[in-house]
Amino acid sequence: MRILKKSIVCVILHAAFYGLITNTVLAWSSGPPAYRTDAAGDNGTCNAEGCHNSYSLNSGSASFSITAPTAYTAGKALKIKVAFSNSNGKKHGFEMTALDADGNRVGTFKKIGNTTQVISPGDSARGLNKADKGKYIEQSTKGVKKKSWVFKWTPPSSATDPITFYAAGCEADGKGMADNDYVYTTTADISASNP
Repeated sequence: MRILKKSIVCVILHAAFYGLITNTVLAWSSGPPAYRTDAAGDNGTCNAEGCHNSYSLNSGSASFSITAPTAYTAGKALKIKVAFSNSNGKKHGFEMTALDADGNRVGTFKKIGNTTQVISPGDSARGLNKADKGKYIEQSTKGVKKKSWVFKWTPPSSATDPITFYAAGCEADGKGMADNDYVYTTTADISASNP
């Protein structure tokens, strides 16, 4: 009986450890949890305990940026680009949201191609609230092989300007573990065009 109990405990511990490693690797490559853009009200970034925290935030030598128009027209979709440059990382990822000057998450994101994905409230691994449907976009599993991503954002019918895009990005060494990876943050502002 004692041997059986020890065997069961050993199997459970092994399964838990394997599950932890597998979940860490798969969670990163398929996109981070929601609310990791470093925007107000978010849960910081993936530069956190138990994640990509080997180095201080924004301490790597790569550049991480958002390219967006400086003005928008309510309801008219526009293209946005998030990119790494001067990066020696083997894999890359990002997550983005947009907040208006009052701190409201605004607009909706839409993917272009298969390198990005809009986080769905039905995705239990991401933990997105239903109220935030369409408000967060990130790389897909295929997107980790890229250093830049282009997608669409549709502005709301009304918002308090300026609207600020918040993005956090991960520059990974490609070894499948969360250590020795750099995390960066960046922002970009946009305001309604004059009539």
